[in-house]
Amino acid sequence: MRQATPRLASWVTLLRFGPTARGVLPFLLGAVIALSQGYSIDGVVLVLSALAVFCIMEVTFLINEYFDLETDTLNRTFHKLSGGSRIFPLGLVSPPRAIITAFILAATCGIIGLLLQFYFHTGPFTLLLGIAGLALGFFYTAKPVQLSYKGVGEVTILFTCGFLATITGYYLQVGHFDTVALLASIPGGISIFLVILANELPDELSDRASGKKTLVVRLGREGAARLYAFFLLLCYATIIVITFFDVPEQSCYLSLPLIPLILWNILGLRKRNALRDNQMLEGLSLRTMLIDHLITIIYTVSFMWAGWTFLSTGELWGMIAAYAVVFGMEIGGIITSAYVFKSQGKAVL
Repeated sequence: MRQATPRLASWVTLLRFGPTARGVLPFLLGAVIALSQGYSIDGVVLVLSALAVFCIMEVTFLINEYFDLETDTLNRTFHKLSGGSRIFPLGLVSPPRAIITAFILAATCGIIGLLLQFYFHTGPFTLLLGIAGLALGFFYTAKPVQLSYKGVGEVTILFTCGFLATITGYYLQVGHFDTVALLASIPGGISIFLVILANELPDELSDRASGKKTLVVRLGREGAARLYAFFLLLCYATIIVITFFDVPEQSCYLSLPLIPLILWNILGLRKRNALRDNQMLEGLSLRTMLIDHLITIIYTVSFMWAGWTFLSTGELWGMIAAYAVVFGMEIGGIITSAYVFKSQGKAVL
């Protein structure tokens, strides 16, 4: 029997704090890379720009939930990490209110972008970087572009949550771009691509029915599984290769715990009927998310380790606090979603 769900819990679940944290973490990594190279971190710029990234992520999720309503309503094969937040299909929040909130958040991004470029003088590309992130997030599912419906949504997320987030975090502190920051963003970009691909597997039928041409729909589950295995191996190979181009070699050693998870996922996909077993697919998604988070942590620790002599006590504790806030937001989102799930008797993580 369903219980009444508090409005705040429904909104927190709709705002997807867990995945939102995933968008902020690579941005913080960019600032860490700048710090490791001896640059001072402007705390006010970091807080304001992180808030802008948070708003961009929320705009993306709210617009995604709105335009994916038909797909999510049709979906009967989702697990806790797929199929959206389930808040709209459950009728817990009005879609028009979510759209209004999305536009308010987008306006907030614009104000912060103007402040960063013209008051804090973070560089001439500040607004362009912000507009690129906001536009790609908005049109990920919004009409008429609908990138995720045209088979390029996964690549869009690889670009925005990997490359764009990290180089922006670096640029806003330093005022120029950097090859090392670009290279360090590649493994995280690939890993978030893998998270999306894994989460799309149980949603294949509803995505196909609503005309959402994801890679899983285009390739079929078996083809998508082969693509997943290839990119998972490529992700780890990239971690090793980029250490030959001034990325800290500590990342190689710290990445060793990823090997059992990688093997577990690849071998798991080879099991009979694995691609139609929702429990197995949920486990695949969880382990892929763990790999993705570990990669960001590995590079954060590696760059701090390599640039230890440049770190002041204040900057060190400031970055630790920033990461603690983001991970706390993610944990809070998971707990709240679990509460909503329990009160409704449906998976809404």
